[in-house]
Amino acid sequence: MPEGLRIIEREENGRAHSSDHGGEMSIDATARIQNPPQVRVAEFAAKVFLPAGYPASVSPDYLQYQIFNALQAFCSSLAGLISSRAILEGFGVGKADASATYALLLTVLQDCFSRVTTICAAYVVGPSLSPEAKTFRFLADVSNDAAIVLDTLSPLFDSPALPIRLPGFRIASLCLSGALRALCGIAAGGSKAALTVHFATPTSGAGDIGDLNAKDSSKETVLALVGMLVGSLIVPYLTTPWETYSVLFGLVGLHLALNYVGIRGVVMPSLNRQRMTIAWDVYRESSNLKFASPAQVSALERIFERPGVLREIRTTSVAGVCTIGSSLNEVLGGTLIPLPLLEQMQDERYVLWFDRSSLSFRPNAPTELRAGAVHLHICLKEGHGPTDQLKAWAHAAEVGRMILLQQRASFPRPAPAELVLAGYRRVEPIFAGFMEGLRNVGWHTADAALLSGAPRALIVSIEPTDLEPDLEEKKER
Repeated sequence: MPEGLRIIEREENGRAHSSDHGGEMSIDATARIQNPPQVRVAEFAAKVFLPAGYPASVSPDYLQYQIFNALQAFCSSLAGLISSRAILEGFGVGKADASATYALLLTVLQDCFSRVTTICAAYVVGPSLSPEAKTFRFLADVSNDAAIVLDTLSPLFDSPALPIRLPGFRIASLCLSGALRALCGIAAGGSKAALTVHFATPTSGAGDIGDLNAKDSSKETVLALVGMLVGSLIVPYLTTPWETYSVLFGLVGLHLALNYVGIRGVVMPSLNRQRMTIAWDVYRESSNLKFASPAQVSALERIFERPGVLREIRTTSVAGVCTIGSSLNEVLGGTLIPLPLLEQMQDERYVLWFDRSSLSFRPNAPTELRAGAVHLHICLKEGHGPTDQLKAWAHAAEVGRMILLQQRASFPRPAPAELVLAGYRRVEPIFAGFMEGLRNVGWHTADAALLSGAPRALIVSIEPTDLEPDLEEKKER
């Protein structure tokens, strides 16, 4: 029979200790080293501001992003304090003829523009916030900085120093700044939700989204408080327009630079349109041997890229654009799609075809591709899944690669149907291996984010029809 127990425990910070227990006495088997005060303060701050279980409960890029996010938030807080002073000056604070009613009506007008922009922005960009989270997170800060600059410059439009006073421009600038802040709120809210889900998904195990959100809010509160305190010491010394605008534009530039670096460091393991194009291009450039990891793709990813661009990474050449989720009836517009193409791809959950603007229709002549960049459409079928979307996009990217190769070789472009079929024959035998390779290097292929919102239409069936009876009826009439 054992006379005692030895209990070994590991704390959430990773430090292990053990204790021996036997009878009425308890002996600490590991002499704990008393940490200095600064270490204890750092441990306490980590518990207050970092998610429980850090770093095992978050993704590897969490800390780097939070450092840059904290620095850019501090700069934004200082710049916001300068713009707040300018707004108060514009409302007439310190002037004998200032009217509280005028300031109230101006605030109401600004708020109206803000609310209308919120509704419109949610409708226009709402479906794209999650797939393009990095882009819209940076766009949110660009919008916020533009609003800060407009607020700071607004008193100039009604300044006695100007030869012509422009009070209408001042009101317009304040209304525009309100609209930009509303756009910032929509873009930041939607993209932050997607980034939070990413950060709360560690390499192994699971994180707590609620706790991560709460800790982020506490960090933002502290940074806003520190920013206001520092700003209250700096702003009284900004007495001239030159000093004010120099500090403002310096803070705005630093804020955007820090935000850009922070966003660039985020490594998203889900495939959107741009990341899928990069991964496929790297795979094909390496003769189907190399699979780009999420970190490698992130280094090549552009923050601002036109949605759906089919770009070659090596030369940065653009073959065209591709739209996913289109309606096949709208794409065809009364024209016909070659039956051999439909027969070849009848087992696929999508149809790939060109936009009418990319095709040249001539009487008694086959349809040809026009010179220049092309526009492709992916029309999804009923019952499609993430793998079907990825395969369709790989097909479109391969067609784009073929177009660029033909341009460089000065070869005449083949018929559109031949081009699509040739791309399909190249993709079909290697796509399964491509997907397996992506999963092995860390991609979450089940979380494909190629489609923004719902498809415009889904293909239920495609059936041939006989038009001759209709033509005979028209002749008899």
